[in-house]
Amino acid sequence: MAVMQELQDILTGLGFEPELLSPDRRLRAELALSSAETTELGLELERRFGARIDLWDAHDYTLAELAAAVDEGSRTPTGDGGER
Repeated sequence: MAVMQELQDILTGLGFEPELLSPDRRLRAELALSSAETTELGLELERRFGARIDLWDAHDYTLAELAAAVDEGSRTPTGDGGER
């Protein structure tokens, strides 16, 4: 899955170890993303895919869920259909 690889690349660039980035990992509960990392991830998703995903809502995404949301959001004509 190309989106999953991109997510893993973004998170590796933010300092996460690649072996921690399995599809079932939760962003907040398991990876403990800081507010700065969450902001950077959101900006990178919009820059690379044109998908705007609300990473601040109550849902704690797994990497697989986030990849699916990005994929869905990047296929919409306006690019903002991926917001939750």
